[in-house]
Amino acid sequence: MAPLSDRQLSALSAQNFWLRLLILILALFAALDASWRQISMQMALFWLFMLLDLSLFAKFLRGLRLTLPFLAAYWMFGTLFKTAFPDLLLFSLKLVFFIEASVYCFGNLQLGYVLRDTAWLRRHKWGRGLIRFLLATALYIRAYTRQFNRNKIQGRSSIGAVLDSLFETGAKVFGNSDVIERQLGNLLQTPLPQDDQPSAGIISLSLMTLMVLISSV
Repeated sequence: MAPLSDRQLSALSAQNFWLRLLILILALFAALDASWRQISMQMALFWLFMLLDLSLFAKFLRGLRLTLPFLAAYWMFGTLFKTAFPDLLLFSLKLVFFIEASVYCFGNLQLGYVLRDTAWLRRHKWGRGLIRFLLATALYIRAYTRQFNRNKIQGRSSIGAVLDSLFETGAKVFGNSDVIERQLGNLLQTPLPQDDQPSAGIISLSLMTLMVLISSV
């Protein structure tokens, strides 16, 4: 999640945070019982809207690359248990579509807009605590991932060595809690955008309408 910057943002960046969540929920339910035709049309629809922010395509490919080990394991076990090939392929397409929808919804989040859209939530003590917890969790996960990549074990290693690396990374990240706390404080001071972009809301509502229409055909 990036803070607001002076560079020109795409129309998708200003989409309402709650509409993003609603789009993701609709995508999940649309994928559960989708036919070949429906899932193909849904994927094409999201790709069409992602043309409004070309940076999302690189993030989609990155997310797809991270999912490849799971897909490989799924196909291996599916083959072992003699699952029909069309069923394997349809499930894989549904997973790829959900990755695509997730990237569309959260790939260009701007913290300033999120804080603005959750202003009513932060009026309550529990709401402020929830937002603070979510941001802190995101910062700790990012710090842990970066530290683990720095300590990545080279070559073949035993399970014990991997576990030692995991615990060592966790200890280093915990030791930097004060740094993460300062980062969290800076994030919560992010200025809220004053401009309003009605086109972003129209885009979100148009996408949801088309998703529902595709799911009904």
